[in-house]
Amino acid sequence: MIKLISNDSRQANADLLTAMHRGRAAVFGEKLGWDVRIEDGCEIDVFDQENPLYLVAIDDETGRASGSLRLMPTTGRTLLRDVFVDVFDEPVDIMSANIWEATRFCVHPDAPVRRTPTNLHRATCELSLAMCEVGLRAGLTQVIGVFDTRMIRVYRRIGWEPEVIATTDKMAHGRIYVGLWDVTEEALANMRACSGIEGSVIETSDAGSVVPVLAA
Repeated sequence: MIKLISNDSRQANADLLTAMHRGRAAVFGEKLGWDVRIEDGCEIDVFDQENPLYLVAIDDETGRASGSLRLMPTTGRTLLRDVFVDVFDEPVDIMSANIWEATRFCVHPDAPVRRTPTNLHRATCELSLAMCEVGLRAGLTQVIGVFDTRMIRVYRRIGWEPEVIATTDKMAHGRIYVGLWDVTEEALANMRACSGIEGSVIETSDAGSVVPVLAA
């Protein structure tokens, strides 16, 4: 199940957000060794102050956060424009109301590993499905994001491969890519077929407000 957390619902989901930031610290700081700021065990950056929409995977059995990602409109500040502006081999300057940026996609290392009916990692599939669902309801055409080589196989297996529009070898942790994911009903159906997950993965109480402040 995926919980959507916007600026309006941060206070009501404070414990869940703390778990999300701790999971991000474990993945990006400890496991991958990225140069990120960690305070009190939480990874928080300047873009967390830009009114993002968080998608948090909730383990059905424990009720705890098992993964997360962050969505932001490309019409405002973005990681690509502000941090990676001179990094890639091709200029990447996308600003569109119909394209959002996805960042901090991760599965928490301490979460139980659950599988889909087709034996894929459930949290990874649910986060991807929810991202596409949110995009469709927001009227998006694409999602843009940065990823590393290890994720190429993951995207292929879940059935939602991006179009690579730029690459770089300048980062200390290896080659990274900029990808564009098409947000379509066909993409959603393909992921559902690959994962064996039927219907919406978004928590029922969030379904009516699936795109809160960001769509304004």
